[in-house]
Amino acid sequence: MKSLVEMTSLGEFFFKHAEKYRDNICQIDANIDKSETYSSVKRRSVRLAIALQKMGVTSRDVVLSCSYNSLDNSIPILSTLYLGAKIVNLDPSLGLRNSKHLITYVSPRIIFVEEASVGMVEECLKGTDLKPGIIVYGNSDKYAKFADVTSPQEDEEKFRPTKVDIHDTAVMLFSSGTTGLPKAICHSHYSFLQLVDIGAKYDFDEASILHFTTFYWMSGMEILARCFLRGGVRVFSGDVDGETILKIVQKYELLAIFMAPIYSYKLTRIDDSKKTKYDTSSLRCILTGGTPLSGEQLKRLKVLFPNADVIFGYGMTELARVSSFYPKTDKHLMESKPTSCGRIAPEISVKIVDAETDEILGPNQTGELHIKSPSLMVGYHNLDSSECFDRDGFLKSGDLGYYDEDKCLYVVGRVKEMFKYLSWHIVPSSIEGVIMEHPAVKEAVVVGVPREEEGHVPAACVVLNEGCSARKEEIETFVAERVTDREQLRGGVVFAKELPRTPTGKLVRKEAQERVLKMLAQ
Repeated sequence: MKSLVEMTSLGEFFFKHAEKYRDNICQIDANIDKSETYSSVKRRSVRLAIALQKMGVTSRDVVLSCSYNSLDNSIPILSTLYLGAKIVNLDPSLGLRNSKHLITYVSPRIIFVEEASVGMVEECLKGTDLKPGIIVYGNSDKYAKFADVTSPQEDEEKFRPTKVDIHDTAVMLFSSGTTGLPKAICHSHYSFLQLVDIGAKYDFDEASILHFTTFYWMSGMEILARCFLRGGVRVFSGDVDGETILKIVQKYELLAIFMAPIYSYKLTRIDDSKKTKYDTSSLRCILTGGTPLSGEQLKRLKVLFPNADVIFGYGMTELARVSSFYPKTDKHLMESKPTSCGRIAPEISVKIVDAETDEILGPNQTGELHIKSPSLMVGYHNLDSSECFDRDGFLKSGDLGYYDEDKCLYVVGRVKEMFKYLSWHIVPSSIEGVIMEHPAVKEAVVVGVPREEEGHVPAACVVLNEGCSARKEEIETFVAERVTDREQLRGGVVFAKELPRTPTGKLVRKEAQERVLKMLAQ
């Protein structure tokens, strides 16, 4: 395969591959069972690019889109990149506070917004000096409509992407915001194409892939680019139940699904009578990551989809994929190490260091992951990023993990989430994984409760499955039988109806900790 980095820009990459696979189906909206070819996507994105040029958009500008997945919301991404401008995506579920922060932060020249979120965007712009052009996906009597700006343009067949410096910022993605307000992570044309190229070397079959994440997330953007790379079809759907996912797999004979671990429970908790109702034999790969996947849940998925490899990978928005197993060569490792994030991706270097002393650690020693990759971000938008790197130029991930004798990677938590009990480091995610194995438990979070002499003691907030019951003493005993003495829930157990999470299922830990401490104090 010709190296992607030989491409001049992301705009050229998308433009050329849309032409190469012009007759293939590019995207399917499973919510409405409607599809679109690469040829149609290219035609509409070229028309929009010309319209944006007429509005004065140049490579210096930022274009922002705020929408759930639709057949339309990939078009501004391509059009913006054709012009060498910078594309940013928001998820409407972020709410007013986060959205206002992010819109103000990146100062967009143009905002594309779905009809239902126009009011929120207007609220975000109040009290700011920003006066972006607004284009609405749908109907509007006040603003330009997306359908109008994608109408035929004169000489559209002569259009070609703008030549740009491949090291200029092309895509801005936001950190997950699980510990505070998100930051804008800047990827250049070069770094983004590198991450697509590195991901392609895993050789997952993406001729058809289902996903639920919007383009706000790195996963959504990477899936878009990977489908263009091979002419595959991207199938998307809203937040649906498990049986609907099975229907979609059967209807489109899907080969792959990408989903956050928390959503995999929607599949495994389907009634047994419904699990055999659909033909899902086409499925070959379930890609997941972002939060830990328990060994028991992995077994459940394998029972439900016996023809599919369940591949748990590790990555960061700052550099995308870091590790995963290779289905064709790592079968024995995948089966014997179900909780591993796999082997380090080609061209990526990882070292494990002591979080306090920076000493480089060996196999089976837990420390912070420091990572170097050709796909590394340019930096954070309008922020000094120097403290994010160590003296060797490795990114300080903030993640805790280790590698074993086979050089398989394990990620066990976040440095900032750790707390000390009697001078022992406690990693909350390891205890949370144990709690999640209780049959009555749907979700759980573990936090440290301050104790004057002991430091912090573990406490848990638990969400029970609908129709299930459990006493706090039952949860405490269940955990005590499966963890070390220092990991026992000495801080207690409280119950809640839900935990604060991002749209992809990542726990907003800071908010969760505040809730737990408040409940324990009552």
